[in-house]
Order: sequence, then C-alpha cells, then structure tokens
Amino acid sequence: MTTFDEREQAFERRFVHEEDRRFQERTRRNRLLARWAGERMALDPDAASRFTDAFVGETVPLDDEAVLARLVVDLAAAGADEPVSVLRREMQRCAGLARAESRVGLALDQGSSA
Repeated sequence: MTTFDEREQAFERRFVHEEDRRFQERTRRNRLLARWAGERMALDPDAASRFTDAFVGETVPLDDEAVLARLVVDLAAAGADEPVSVLRREMQRCAGLARAESRVGLALDQGSSA
C-alpha cells in the first residue's frame, strides 16, 4: 500500500467518524428538544417518553427548519404555543449541550433553561 492510499483511507475513516458524530449529536439534540417540548406540553412521564421517541425517530432525516416546523405543530396541538424565536434559541441550547456531551462522553442535561 502506498502512502497516498494510506492517507486516502485515513481521510475516509475520519469522514465516516465525523459524520457519525454529527448524526449522534443531532439525534441527541432532537431528544433534548423533544423533552423540553414535552415539559411545555405538560405531558405525563409515559406520554413524554412516547412523544420523545416518536419525535426523534421522525425528525432524524429532517433539516433544522423542518424540525422547527414539526415542533411548532406539536406544541400548538397541545395548546403550548411558543414563538419560533424561543424554539430556535432552545434548539441552539440543545445543540450546544449535545456537542458538549459528545466531547466529554456524558449526559449533561439538567433540564430546560426556561
């Protein structure tokens, strides 16, 4: 194997690793966001767990705007309307928390900020 081939494989491994990390962080962000939304909707623990699982499973392939749109609909259906600016801020908070958790390898969530 040539040095070029080794470098190419190293880049491919790094790409796969980074994509996996991004996917894990995005999934964790959506889970944290769903838990926050469940609190706003005043769901009981079982309903909150079901909502969180469904939300995460359905939002994995969506971009951020589609995730926010889904959140707006879910919150409105539960009578817990929140401005999109609040949802964006919470999404950013959850994303930061997910990135930090990824770096340290621990779940750092201590509840919502609001």
